Amino acid sequence: MKKFIGCSIVCAALLLAACDNKENSYEFAQIVYPEGESVLYADEGLDTLKFATTYDWTLSGVPGWMHISPDSMAGTVPDGYYMVNRILISVDANQTDTLRSAIIYFNADGKSLGAYYTQLHYLNISRPARRNYRFELQDTARQVRDSVVFTTYSNDWTLAFQGEQPTWIAFEEGEATSGRAGKHSVAYTLEPNTSTAERTAVLRLTSRGVSSDIRIRQLGQKAGE
Repeated sequence: MKKFIGCSIVCAALLLAACDNKENSYEFAQIVYPEGESVLYADEGLDTLKFATTYDWTLSGVPGWMHISPDSMAGTVPDGYYMVNRILISVDANQTDTLRSAIIYFNADGKSLGAYYTQLHYLNISRPARRNYRFELQDTARQVRDSVVFTTYSNDWTLAFQGEQPTWIAFEEGEATSGRAGKHSVAYTLEPNTSTAERTAVLRLTSRGVSSDIRIRQLGQKAGE
């Protein structure tokens, strides 16, 4: 009842033959991705919109910080076929101090379906986890080694001490503090804290012009230790 037909269409769209028997005919339009909402980190640069439809279609509502090729903003579907299309979306880095959201509308047969996107204003740091609106890693007074873990989506990331580097903390010898996109773990060493006062240092992770600070907090010795 169906047959698959490969064709060259913008963004690798597929046209598939639809049932055309009167008792089995159908028409539809649906968004396949994102399912619910797509959430991106501040330095992510690519996303997609995937849909399937038997109708001619258009896209609208693309915000200024998201970009779709003009050739991918509309399409036609021949009678008796349906189209499965994956649209590429380029995304600007979020260099603001707040998250931003968008709804891209997929319009077909006089109706509009919304694809929901949110871009966070901070980078993807998994250690330490973000709590109370900041990244903070706590070390004990006697701890001599720890690490931060993060994922970047550009090839120009850097990790450096913010301000003057304290004498009691340093990156472990041989650790990379810049590099290519991907998941990274960067270790640092600490001198034992022999005082009762805690001390702090700040690491700044930067990717695609976006910076997120990681506060390193080393506790002091407990009284009597």
